[in-house]
Amino acid sequence: MTAALIYLALMAFLPLLYSTAKSVSREKLGDRIFLKTVAKDYLRTFPTLGLVALPLVLFPSAAKAYLIVLHLVFAWMLFGDLWHVHLFGARAGINTWYSMFVTTRGEIAEYIRNNMTPGQWLLIGFVYLAPVAAIALGLPPLALGPARWPLAAGCALLAVPLVRNCFKKGARHKPAYMLNPFVSVFYHYFLYTRRYRVLLKQIAAHAAPPFAGIVSKLPPGTPQTYVICIGESANRQHHGYAGYARDTNEFTRALGDVIGFTGVRSQYAQTLPSLEKTITFATDAAPELLYKKGSIVDYFKDAGFKTFWLSNQYALGEEGDTAITAMAGHADESKCFNFSAMKGFESASSGLDGTLIPELEKRLADPAEKKVIFLHMIGSHSAYVNRYPASFKHFTDDPPGRAHLAAAAKELLNTYDDSIRYTDWVIAEFVKRLRARGSTDAEYLLYFSDHGEDCFDTTDDKILGHGPIANEPMTSVPLQIWVSDRLKALRPDLVRRMAQPKAAYRLEDLIHLAIDLASLDNPDFRPEKSLFGGAV
Repeated sequence: MTAALIYLALMAFLPLLYSTAKSVSREKLGDRIFLKTVAKDYLRTFPTLGLVALPLVLFPSAAKAYLIVLHLVFAWMLFGDLWHVHLFGARAGINTWYSMFVTTRGEIAEYIRNNMTPGQWLLIGFVYLAPVAAIALGLPPLALGPARWPLAAGCALLAVPLVRNCFKKGARHKPAYMLNPFVSVFYHYFLYTRRYRVLLKQIAAHAAPPFAGIVSKLPPGTPQTYVICIGESANRQHHGYAGYARDTNEFTRALGDVIGFTGVRSQYAQTLPSLEKTITFATDAAPELLYKKGSIVDYFKDAGFKTFWLSNQYALGEEGDTAITAMAGHADESKCFNFSAMKGFESASSGLDGTLIPELEKRLADPAEKKVIFLHMIGSHSAYVNRYPASFKHFTDDPPGRAHLAAAAKELLNTYDDSIRYTDWVIAEFVKRLRARGSTDAEYLLYFSDHGEDCFDTTDDKILGHGPIANEPMTSVPLQIWVSDRLKALRPDLVRRMAQPKAAYRLEDLIHLAIDLASLDNPDFRPEKSLFGGAV
């Protein structure tokens, strides 16, 4: 029985022990708040131990089968938790687990190949399967005798706070309960996902009331075409326009009238939580506006625009799998072009963003007088080498300031910069298509990335990518704007304000910038939240 309990204790406490070891320092040992928080986390994990030990005590004859099944089901969660601590110094949170639930197998495979070596895979396989053999061959039969029922009662009492917290209506999340491998699958998937599905149904059903009182500052009958490009995993610190030593923006720079802005930050380093704020009126202070008010797609539709959502992100399956796909489904036309993850992420259909160029041309030819085209790009999502064609392999020298990196790290960083450069080419081609129309439409193109990426920016020995424990490279994002001559002529006030952007800007407020550029107004629009601020 002792060996079985030690095994269960390791499963319950190992991620917490590793997280504590990674975060502790001499200074923190003298910090009462830190010590109090750590102590609470450990105390809150004991109920989990009581819960998983209870079946073992009640049915000792089935101990081997129970422990083997428990290990096979939950060990992968344990490894995921430990790997997250290894990469980010903290345990996986609710956004991380949900992102895992909604992602595709191809995307997961890409991430694993980019972050794990074959040797690490062999080690994990051994560690995963070795306990099964040890339990099957080495665990002696459990004989509890008269102590069985008192021990069972103790386990049940110990588990009460955990069960009560997970199922009590309106209960506040207790991090240690949520993050324990034994509880995460059930709590995150069955409870959190169920609540999220209810929210998605509200969005998909157009439950939010329409936006009222939208007026345009442009003369009646003015043709309007706006293109909003959503990038992926692009770190502004790797953009030439923002001071990077490499000219990763040579194509938009050559156009002469694409303006890049610095000081823009995402609050999150994951796509879903970032875009759930960026393209809606939801904020950290008012997250309920995600479903109580419509998205940027709904706003433009209510303003009389024909809307298109063209996505080169991985297809997640049925429409409405996430809040983003649910909102995209409100567009007059919503279409995904990237099914490479479903066919195998190294298939001939590689899902390059250049796929969107001819699709944009088709929608530009649509006869609608007013239209908005959203282009959701795969950008610089890992693996970076899959994000551009071989003809765009450009950087082969030592990355700026990174001559000390290992050869493999240099190559990975070069592929990241190549992906940034390719995205810049795609954006430039979008602008050229708008210019080539020679129309009298008021036009703009707005490009931004959902979050950044840490590609050896803060550490030399590993790539952090992006995740819930965000740092500066993960939240520094590019933002570029092109405005047509016609719109400039109609909005000289906008031209003046664009010359004086805010020094710091939260991506959370981007919906107000998109509305400002489109010359629209209604009570939901807050001009002070535009990148250009002030009265319109």
